[in-house]
Amino acid sequence: YSILIMIGLFVIRQRQTETISPPFVPTPTATRTAQSFIQEAEAYFSSGKISESIQSYKRATEADSNVPEYWIELARLQVYDNHPEEALTSANTAISIDETNSMAHAVRSLALDWMGEYDEATLSAVRAIQLDGKNALAHAYYAEILTDTGRYAQAGDEARLALKLNPNSMDAHRVYGQFLESVASYEEAIIEYQTAATINPNIALLHIRLGLNYRVLGDYDTAIEYFQRASALEPDNIGPFLSISRTYYQTGEYGRSSQYLETAMEMEPWNADIYGRLGLVEFKSLNYESATINLECAIEGCKHPVTETTVEGLQIGPLTLEFYYTYASVLAAYLECDRSEKIMRQIVAYAPNDETIQSIVAENRLICDISN
Repeated sequence: YSILIMIGLFVIRQRQTETISPPFVPTPTATRTAQSFIQEAEAYFSSGKISESIQSYKRATEADSNVPEYWIELARLQVYDNHPEEALTSANTAISIDETNSMAHAVRSLALDWMGEYDEATLSAVRAIQLDGKNALAHAYYAEILTDTGRYAQAGDEARLALKLNPNSMDAHRVYGQFLESVASYEEAIIEYQTAATINPNIALLHIRLGLNYRVLGDYDTAIEYFQRASALEPDNIGPFLSISRTYYQTGEYGRSSQYLETAMEMEPWNADIYGRLGLVEFKSLNYESATINLECAIEGCKHPVTETTVEGLQIGPLTLEFYYTYASVLAAYLECDRSEKIMRQIVAYAPNDETIQSIVAENRLICDISN
């Protein structure tokens, strides 16, 4: 009877409000608007939670896929999260919605620049400026492209123009700092990065750049402090650990350097770059046996005996050249001359005009010649 009474009361109450809904049906949950996701994304970004901000922007685009600004902000953050390919897709979507949107082309140029597609990035940046000559970020991203391609005079002009158009833009100060860093004006670069960090103190990239500039100036303690701040903001990012390790490597504190590399290796046991860096530290520590194992993994690939992880070797290039010539030196020292010669031929072909590299190769070959 009590149940029947409750149903009766329910019907009476609904009649009083001139609507009747079936009893025991769950109350509908209000659908969140795209704007609510945008507000959430902005809050996440302000607190330095880029991954969470990206997810909120994605939900906003799902709630309303026809607003180009949602896709533009998503693309910008995807670049900062080091996913420029995904950013390019988002930027292209924004352009498909509104081909005349200057910011859509600007952020597309940023994504392409971070992908190393400099020619196409330049075209997108120029298009963005053509659509809106007062778009500060379009000029900033164009300056970044010009800096990355070594056109420093024009890069400086574009970076300064971006700052004039919007002196409160974090991106504009970041890019001007990058330009100054590239022309070895490290003290001035620090000022720009600090200004950018004042505008948004929770962007790990800014703290990394500050740390790198302080390290160049020989202020290792301050450099490590900034790298640690970056790590606190992005605890799942191995970049700050690698930067701290490299700083200790430069100061000759090889034990500390190894500790941070081992932490990074636990996070990414498949990452050949970490093995190469650890090999360099072990070489400096005169631990040649371990150095050989880790450098071999970095260059030739392996199934590592400690991590039991399959590692794919790295091609020779500007970031791996030190791994290659150190590995060749270790092999020569162990009189594994055939293996050393194979590596040295790659080194000579890659850097035929580098006198320092050629002298290292000559010394290694001399060791092997004497042993024979």
